Amino acid sequence: MRVRSVFLMHFRNHGRLEVEFRAGVNAVVGPNGAGKTTLLEAIDLAATGRSHRVRRDVEVVQFGADWALVRAGFEGAGREHRLEVRVERSGLKHLRADGVPTSRTGLLGRVVVLWSGPQDTHVVGGPAAERRRLLDGVLCQLSPAYYDTLLRYHRVVRHRNRLLRARAPASVLDVWDEQLVQLGCRLVERRAELVARLAEHVGSWADRLGCGEVAVAYVPGCAGEAAAAREQVARCRREEYRRGKTLVGPHRDELRILLNGCEAKVFASRGQQRAVVLALRLGQREVVREELGEDPVLLFDDVVADLDRERTRRLLRSLEGGPQVLATATDRGELPCEQVVALAGRAEG
Repeated sequence: MRVRSVFLMHFRNHGRLEVEFRAGVNAVVGPNGAGKTTLLEAIDLAATGRSHRVRRDVEVVQFGADWALVRAGFEGAGREHRLEVRVERSGLKHLRADGVPTSRTGLLGRVVVLWSGPQDTHVVGGPAAERRRLLDGVLCQLSPAYYDTLLRYHRVVRHRNRLLRARAPASVLDVWDEQLVQLGCRLVERRAELVARLAEHVGSWADRLGCGEVAVAYVPGCAGEAAAAREQVARCRREEYRRGKTLVGPHRDELRILLNGCEAKVFASRGQQRAVVLALRLGQREVVREELGEDPVLLFDDVVADLDRERTRRLLRSLEGGPQVLATATDRGELPCEQVVALAGRAEG
């Protein structure tokens, strides 16, 4: 898979921008505020229908504009795709795939992109939700059906929480309990499978990056078998009424990340945390390649910021002749490669 071209209008600080990319490692170079991260964000948005940098899509619309547009050309699975996202100032979002209006479910799966940026340290040191997002981000792209199941599950949890706070009778909750169990078990099964496959690759990539011995372990928030999950829900019913929220299910999953046998969130330095998450992202790359038979696109935002020169060198050397990589840097010398996209300095949007 690879990105061929990107066209932006009124997208954050880019009034209008057209960029073409080649296979291999592409360095996106420019001073702070040039919009390097914004360019990667736009590619991520076009591929997945959502920006991981914002809570509300309208935040990508340039100040003073009524809408923002990103249109990207991709190659994947032997086909070319033209994916487009238009965000209105009103908050409406319009998605198109190959010229046809679509939903986010219809957009996902045409191309897979994996993002790693400075905020990735939150994956290691932040709350469990950050680690669940790490798993769900790739699973939703590999399987739009998983994304649909995830949406339905979270709707069930929200509705069930309202019923708990309202002290609804047990007979009403029973109906929602069954949906919680059925949908939750599907999510647990897919997450457990992904972590098991990641575990095979993360250690190898951690060794290549020189960040120590890294291991991952999945700690599900409910049993993966329906009968056992029902029993867990029944046992927690009294406490759920007391606290007014659902206490069993994959919304409480945890991904343990160990560095040299210790909890990485406690003992890893910032540089080590960034290297550990890079190993996880590159482990995801291996899973995608096994699943789809081709590499995802890797979006590396300011990858050299928290890695020393030796780790950066090891990373780039390991990716030679492999996936397409779009990596940002403030200095061309930080990312030695033939393909360079230079952005002029401007105020950050």
